[in-house]
Amino acid sequence: MSANNRRVRRLIVDLLWEFGEMTKEEMAEKLTTKKNVRTVPSPHSLSALLSKNPQIIAVGSEKVENAVGIKASHLVYDIDRNLIHNREEIVYTRSPTVMTPKQKREAIMCGCGRIRVFPPGYTKCLHCVRNN
Repeated sequence: MSANNRRVRRLIVDLLWEFGEMTKEEMAEKLTTKKNVRTVPSPHSLSALLSKNPQIIAVGSEKVENAVGIKASHLVYDIDRNLIHNREEIVYTRSPTVMTPKQKREAIMCGCGRIRVFPPGYTKCLHCVRNN
């Protein structure tokens, strides 16, 4: 994965935390205003980035009418708020493909098989803490 995609995936989670649930089109608009994004991903690439991130879940759908007048159903995405309760916990739910180099050095494999940065004082990942 390119370094730009890693940055974009981290930024997407931050934007969803800040602005709440949104479609991929709304996400593309938010990404255009950010200075550290070299190029905004295409709608198909953005869909892949949203759906492959374990921190992000689809929370519904929205009917959108295109320029021709045809209506389509677009997924609405949000972060998994049952898992992530505050901004600081975002780091503890990142997958290794999205982590910064420092976070990769601190990451440990949990008993569940996930490689994550553990919250301070815990011996298992945040997924295991919240789901048990």
